[in-house]
Amino acid sequence: MRKKLISAIMVGLLGLMVIGCPPADQVDPVPDPEPEVEIITIRAWTVGPDVVAYHRAENLVLAGERLNKMLEDAGAMVRVEIDAEFWTESWDSFRKRTILALGGGDPGVVPDIICSSHLDIAVWAEAGWIQPLDAFIERYRDKTYGDFFPHLWEATTFDGKIWGVPQDIEVRMVWFRKDHLRALGWTEEEIAALPQRVAAGEVLLDDIAKIAVQMQEAGLVEYGMIHRPTPGPDWFQFIVSYGGEYFSPETGKLVLEKEPTLEFLRFMYRLTWEHEVTPPGMTGWAWPVIHKTFMEGEAGFFLTGGMWHWPGWQRDLLLPEEYLWENVGWALIPAGRPGGHPNQIGHPLAYMITDISAHPELAALLITIASDVDLITNHSLTGGKLALRHQQVAYPRFAEAEFLAAASALLPYQRFMPAHPKTGLFSGFLFDAIKAVQAGTLTPEKALELLVRRSEADIGDDIIIR
Repeated sequence: MRKKLISAIMVGLLGLMVIGCPPADQVDPVPDPEPEVEIITIRAWTVGPDVVAYHRAENLVLAGERLNKMLEDAGAMVRVEIDAEFWTESWDSFRKRTILALGGGDPGVVPDIICSSHLDIAVWAEAGWIQPLDAFIERYRDKTYGDFFPHLWEATTFDGKIWGVPQDIEVRMVWFRKDHLRALGWTEEEIAALPQRVAAGEVLLDDIAKIAVQMQEAGLVEYGMIHRPTPGPDWFQFIVSYGGEYFSPETGKLVLEKEPTLEFLRFMYRLTWEHEVTPPGMTGWAWPVIHKTFMEGEAGFFLTGGMWHWPGWQRDLLLPEEYLWENVGWALIPAGRPGGHPNQIGHPLAYMITDISAHPELAALLITIASDVDLITNHSLTGGKLALRHQQVAYPRFAEAEFLAAASALLPYQRFMPAHPKTGLFSGFLFDAIKAVQAGTLTPEKALELLVRRSEADIGDDIIIR
C-alpha cells in the first residue's frame, strides 16, 4: 500500500514537471485515499460423507455473507471470506487427513473450523488441537445457545469444558419393507403397529430375523437382512439391546460387559450361519450397493440405518417421497431379549475451533450465525436431521416436514456414545469381532475373547471389563 502511494505521488510530480505548474488558486485539493477494506479468510473443513449433508459447509458460507452485511452496515473496514471444504469420501479418510494436519501444526494448512464427530473431541482436546468454547457460548447464549436442547451439550463436553457447538443430531433405526410384509399377509394395521411393538419390547431381534427368513423363503428378497458395512456407534446399540452398557458415568471409563456382548455376537452369527439371511461378506459391501439393494426391494430389513437415508434415497436414487411412505417403515433397534432395551444411539456432529486459528473470535461468530434457525433447518430438510433448537420445532418449514416429525418419536430412546479418548479404539475392536464372526473365522466365544484381550492391552485402565 505504501509503495503504491509513493508511486502515485511520483507519477503526479512528473506530470506537473511536463505541463508546468498552474497558479495556486487553480490547484484542486488532493482527496485523502480511500481506506482499504481488510479481507480475512476463515477456512473450514467439513465432512458428509453423505452428499445430502452439504449444508455443513454451505451454512458457514451463508453465515459469512450475513456477517459481511453486518460489518458493512456498521462501517467496519473488514470483511470475511469463507473457504469451506465439504468432504464426501469416507470418514476414515477425513479423519486421517485432519489428524495429519492438526499434528503437523502448520497454520497454512490447519483450518480455523472443523466440523466432525463429537467422538473426536476427547482425543483432539487432549492433544491440544482444539480450544474450549465456553466463553464464546456464554457470550452468545441469549442470542442463540440458550435455545439449544440442553442434552446436546453433553455430547460435546469433555473434562468439564465444552469443545464443540452441536451441528446436527439424528436418530438411527431398523428400516423394513412394508411391501414385503404385505406380501406375507400382514394387514396395514399390523404393519403400522410394528414400531410400537418394538418400542414396547414385544418384538425382539430374533423376531425380526424370523420375519426376514420368511421373506427370503417366500422368494420376496435375495437377502432377508442387511446392515452397515463399517464401524460406528451403531453397533453399541445392540449391547444395550441385550441389557448391557458401554460407559460408566461414575468412573468416566468405558465398559465391556461380556455376557451382553456375547449374546450380540451370537445374534450376528445366527443371521449369517443359521438363518442365512445376511451374507458372510456383508462387512465388505460398499455403501451405494447397500442402499441400492434395499431400495430395489432385494432386502427385507436394513438393520443399522439412519434417518438421513430418507432424503438421501430421494436425492441419489431419484425416488419420490411417496414411494418411501408406501414401501418403507422404521422402528427402534429392538431389544435382544426380555429385559433388554429398545434404543437408538445419536451421533452429533459439532463445529470446533482449532487451537492454531488466528481468528477464533470471527470463527466463533460465524458458527453462531450458522446456527440461525433458518440455516439449521435447511440442513434438517436436505440432510434428514432433527431439531437442535426449541425455536426450530415451531419454525414453519421444519414443522411442516412430515418425516422429521414422525422420526422425532424415537428421540426419548436416544443415547450418546461418550466423548472418551478411547471410544474410537473400542468401536474398532467391536467391529473387528463382528467381521470375524460373520466371516466364519472366529466363533462368537473366540471373538469375545479376542475383544477382551485387545481391550485389556490397548485400552487398559480406561475400560472396565465385567
